This record gives sequence, C-alpha cells and structure tokens, in this order.
Amino acid sequence: MKLRVAAGVVCVVLAAMVTVRAADDKPADAKADKKPAGRLFAPWSKMTSLSDDQKDKIKDIHAKTLAQIKEIHEKEEADIMALLSDKQKDEVKELMAKDKAKTAAAKDDPDAAAKAAEKKEAAAK
Repeated sequence: MKLRVAAGVVCVVLAAMVTVRAADDKPADAKADKKPAGRLFAPWSKMTSLSDDQKDKIKDIHAKTLAQIKEIHEKEEADIMALLSDKQKDEVKELMAKDKAKTAAAKDDPDAAAKAAEKKEAAAK
C-alpha cells in the first residue's frame, strides 16, 4: 500500500516537472510572434502581390474593425432596450430566443435554412 502511494506521488511530481519544463521552453514573447488569427477576404485574398507583413496588417485591421462593429451593435441594443417598457423588453427577449432557436436548428439541419428562405420569399409575395 505504501508503495502505491509513493508511486502515485512520484508520478504527480514528474508530471508537474514536465509541465513546468514545457512552460519554460516557450519564449516569453510567444504572442508577439503569433500571426493574427482570421483570414483574408476578397479582394485582399485574391491579391498575389501582398507580402506576409501586409497580410498580417490587413488581418489586424479587419479584427479591430469587427471588434468596433460589435461594440457599436451592443451599444445600439443597450440604448434601444433603455427606451422600452418592461413588457416590451420581455417581448424582445422572447423574439431573440426564437431567432436563436431557429439559428441552432438551421445549423443542425442544412435544409432548414433553404426552407426558411423559401418561406420568407413566399411571405414577401
């Protein structure tokens, strides 16, 4: 029994040492070396003359712009919600929940998106 406990302790210590050693191997400025996440969109993605540095900068600009757009949408929603009564806020929450459920269903069923588009067209006529 003591042998099993000792073996368990040794395993834990070795695992901790490996983890610490792996963390030491990573450079301190690993994030600085990372390329921006994301991808290039047309027309930038179709340009063959862009350098890697230019591509990275375009990705950075795109990511910052998306973050700003998200902030603007959040502020817009907060400002509008501030105008609504409690009953209206509840109604909005219900509508948003329905939309979220439809989106989730469309992800699970690829044909659902096509069916929803057909319904929308039919309702517009």
